[in-house]
Amino acid sequence: MKNPVIILGLSTPGVSLMRHFRKSEIEAYGLECNPKELGFYSKYGIKSVCPDPEKNGKEFFDYLMRISRDFGIKPVLIPTADKFILPLNDFSEELSEHFYFTMPKGGILRKLTSKRYSYELAVKYGFPAPKTCFVKDIDELNRFAADVEFPCILKPEFPESWRSGFLEEYCKGEKVIFVNSAEEVIEKYETIRKHDDRVIVQEIIRGEDSNLHYFVSYMDRNQNCMGSFTGIKERVAPPHFGSASYVNIKYNEELQDQVVRWLVKMKFWGISGVEVKKDLRDNQYKLIEVNPRFGLWDEIGTKFGIDVAMMSYKELLGERLIPVENRNTDIRWISVHRDLRASADYVSQGIIPLGKIAESYLKFPVYISDMKLNDPGLTMHLIRTLLKGIFKRIFKKIKGN
Repeated sequence: MKNPVIILGLSTPGVSLMRHFRKSEIEAYGLECNPKELGFYSKYGIKSVCPDPEKNGKEFFDYLMRISRDFGIKPVLIPTADKFILPLNDFSEELSEHFYFTMPKGGILRKLTSKRYSYELAVKYGFPAPKTCFVKDIDELNRFAADVEFPCILKPEFPESWRSGFLEEYCKGEKVIFVNSAEEVIEKYETIRKHDDRVIVQEIIRGEDSNLHYFVSYMDRNQNCMGSFTGIKERVAPPHFGSASYVNIKYNEELQDQVVRWLVKMKFWGISGVEVKKDLRDNQYKLIEVNPRFGLWDEIGTKFGIDVAMMSYKELLGERLIPVENRNTDIRWISVHRDLRASADYVSQGIIPLGKIAESYLKFPVYISDMKLNDPGLTMHLIRTLLKGIFKRIFKKIKGN
């Protein structure tokens, strides 16, 4: 009997893992605190609604301990969202008696889910990063504003903190807020800090979105890189500061060496994705963010032999891993429902012409990650959501005129 896998989080990466493990004849279970998340529309896996780990980590821990009794064999846990990482980190000793999961020493997982500590680890171990201010008070913000070039961005230390309540509405659901002057940054900060005082102000690394690179890897428990690949984010949703919608997979030895050195210095163990942007002023790859977990399009590695999720599964069960490298990767990953929205923005803002976007869909091989004929429930849900978004945009435009 194979050990089952429990996927923590049922957004896009969770769905891809459920599909992948079921095809590998491994029983897949999914836990998610949002009953409207994508995974509940998919035919793959056995899904359950769990307590929100961000609001109450102890309650989520207790839930895991209860369901552990339902398995006759120790399951493997794979998180796909930051909110599930913290309880794994905080209750790792107790959970490890009932589940298998990767857990680097020194609280590294908790630190890497925080943009503040990610930046501090970058500085500590010599990984280039943009100018950044973790605002303590107005005086500190004034000093930073006098030294940095505008426009800048404001963003939260923990992304989840801006995804509900007043801040979700104030930030219009975006991951970051643009500010064009010292006066504007102070005004925005004063409003936001009343609801979340963990505010970050950061310089913008100029350049096209195609300068965004994302490095995926699996580091074993001895900090050996067992497999890795790099994607160029040709388009993101929304443009400039969103998450990927169209990714071009290309081998990048320079970035691989830079990121692996950093992960080794941190003694990292597990799946990770490190996002950087190439700064054309000094030709350095500079840190944008770290995801110490399975990410949005990490599944693409299965198409060229670098299956980071299965590497994690096998190592946790005691199997010996053999390093895999593929320098000839040439494939595109597309999330259609995300990319159609992103493409509309790129065209309307004059960033990318429609013809070039259409051409990108004909650059084979292409892997479509979301709308699949063999998962009709999820596909129909995505189509309905897309159409609803289109009509909402049209109505908003008509109302504005």
